[in-house]
Amino acid sequence: MTTQPPNHLRLVTLDTADSGNGIRIEIHGDLDYDGADLLLDEVTAQLAARPLSADLHLHCGAVGTVDSMGLSTLLMIGRRTAAAGVRLHLDDRPAKLDRLLTVTGTLDHFTAPADGTAVSHRTGAPDRAGGD
Repeated sequence: MTTQPPNHLRLVTLDTADSGNGIRIEIHGDLDYDGADLLLDEVTAQLAARPLSADLHLHCGAVGTVDSMGLSTLLMIGRRTAAAGVRLHLDDRPAKLDRLLTVTGTLDHFTAPADGTAVSHRTGAPDRAGGD
């Protein structure tokens, strides 16, 4: 039997000052017990370094497994961004992340816009039909 190496978490933070007032962090690998603190620390540092940021974009396209610690970290990030007046975006969510968020009842928490209008769960864009 061959064991696969763990999918360690790697973050890439991009400076988005030229394209808007926001922060973009690309997440590569598993958001789990072993690496979730890395993401929380990076988000906390970026929020402190850029107090005038309007948006935090977490690019989730390369996210692997998300365990309960990873979900807890996303919820903590949601609380910290809300307290800082920063909009949190979970961009390019893979289907498995959407399933986890749906099963745990947190998808709407992460995808509902501040004005309360409906959004498409797949894209995060306003849903003109008013539902999925």
